[in-house]
Amino acid sequence: MPFETFVTFSAAMFLLALAPGPGVAAVVARALSAGLPAAFGVITGLVIGDVVFMGLALAGLSALAANAGPVFGVVKYVGAAYLVWIGYQACTHAATSIAVPEAADMSPLRELGMGLLVTLGNPKPILFYGALMPTFLDVTKAELADGVVLAVVIATVSYGVLGGYALLAHRARRLLTTPNALRRLNQTTGAVMMGAGVAIAAR
Repeated sequence: MPFETFVTFSAAMFLLALAPGPGVAAVVARALSAGLPAAFGVITGLVIGDVVFMGLALAGLSALAANAGPVFGVVKYVGAAYLVWIGYQACTHAATSIAVPEAADMSPLRELGMGLLVTLGNPKPILFYGALMPTFLDVTKAELADGVVLAVVIATVSYGVLGGYALLAHRARRLLTTPNALRRLNQTTGAVMMGAGVAIAAR
């Protein structure tokens, strides 16, 4: 892979990860309500989804993914409904504690699944990898090593950028200890999660 391709793809991936969207909203909301382990579980799911779409683009199957309307439609609405449900639970939770159990009581697969559903239900990654990948790399000549390098870039940039969002949200969470603050936290994180669900469903 040419060095210029590596640099331009890394820059584009950085902007994709940095841009506000359902993925960022899910990471921030989980960091606020459940802490860093939950947020990084969501990030892992987001990364897996991105790598799947990148692999489809390299395999020349991005058009198939873009046209698989019924399949991705079901995934999209399932993911949206799940986010709305989690958000509703947070909004209605008592103000005496954080809305979601602490990390030790949570299932990592649940958080990973949430991130994966957000990515698979979001058309932005399909467009990014399907439409822009050919501008970075000749997919007809791509090799396995190219896919590995791109996957490493996706993971590194996503964990770095989204991890930064999660860390900032987690620090803000630690400052909220009174019942009124907890109530506002629960309501805010719930609203963010429901908003992310609605945004996914509306796309």
